[in-house]
Amino acid sequence: MIKSMHLWIGDDKQGRCVDENDSVMDSLIYYYAKEQPSIAYEYRELFLDNGGYTAIRNDMKLDCDRVKEIQETIDPDYTIPLDFPFLPGISQVEMQKLWKKTADNIQDWQETTNLKALVPMLHAWSVESLVSNTRWLQKHANAHCIAVGSVVSSDYSEYTGFLGDRQPRKELVDMLVSTIQVIRHFSDFKIHLAGFGCSALMLHIGYFCGVDSTDTIGYKRKAAFGKISLPGLGDRHIGRKPSGWGARRLRPEEMELLRACGCPICRRNPRMLWKEWMARAIHNKYVLLEERKKAKQYMEKGRDVYEAFLDEMFAKSGLKYLWRYAKTRVHYYPLNL
Repeated sequence: MIKSMHLWIGDDKQGRCVDENDSVMDSLIYYYAKEQPSIAYEYRELFLDNGGYTAIRNDMKLDCDRVKEIQETIDPDYTIPLDFPFLPGISQVEMQKLWKKTADNIQDWQETTNLKALVPMLHAWSVESLVSNTRWLQKHANAHCIAVGSVVSSDYSEYTGFLGDRQPRKELVDMLVSTIQVIRHFSDFKIHLAGFGCSALMLHIGYFCGVDSTDTIGYKRKAAFGKISLPGLGDRHIGRKPSGWGARRLRPEEMELLRACGCPICRRNPRMLWKEWMARAIHNKYVLLEERKKAKQYMEKGRDVYEAFLDEMFAKSGLKYLWRYAKTRVHYYPLNL
């Protein structure tokens, strides 16, 4: 069973950044064309994404029987029945049709496969559909956890209206909190939110708002762009080339955080962070897992204790405005259901 405040480490079929102690998120898309799909790395537990989002983004149609065959061959601990995510710009009628196909597949997977644990995907195009689709899952899905996919609000534009855009802004927090409130009110599912663990700061906001489980591949992407994560402060750029997005340069006084870091790279030779993207990826993964541990430890002492910890942490961060907004949204503005 997926536990609260869980973090899945995303990786590809090579498993270059994971080890036997990790909970790993992999994608079926990497194995779709292989005659004999198999996992080539060690892991503690495996969550296999169905590849649907990548396929629809690349105008690729996945065969249901082939998806089932791969899932049953790999035999992951958790997997998602083939779903049909929404892309920006499609009509509400198209969204309704895609949800019907997703719902049909959920029932089909439950009836025709012997997979260990299914994690159905929830999509919605309005608050009303979010409620009705959640209630449908509560009635029909044989699962203890659901994954939140495309959630669209008519209050926003076609791009910012998607819960799937992970840019740290107030609209994202609004949609996140509203979605969690609906799921909590109308079901007893655990909640998995894909891709929300790319930043330690956003990871904490997700956990505080009520996300039970998330995953990240962003730690690798940031490493490839010359970025490292610093505990409680966010990302810093240390690459030779100018940063194309996001992070500021590492300051001399912030080197102390690297000297105190317990990751395998910083313990052995922190200079490797400047030389190899893989070293940065290993460091970033370590920081995220440590922040996840802190979140769980503080929450176990009480929600007020966790909140006080986040108040102190975000006071040093450029995202303190977003933390204040998230805290206010959770405490004082419940969705009127």
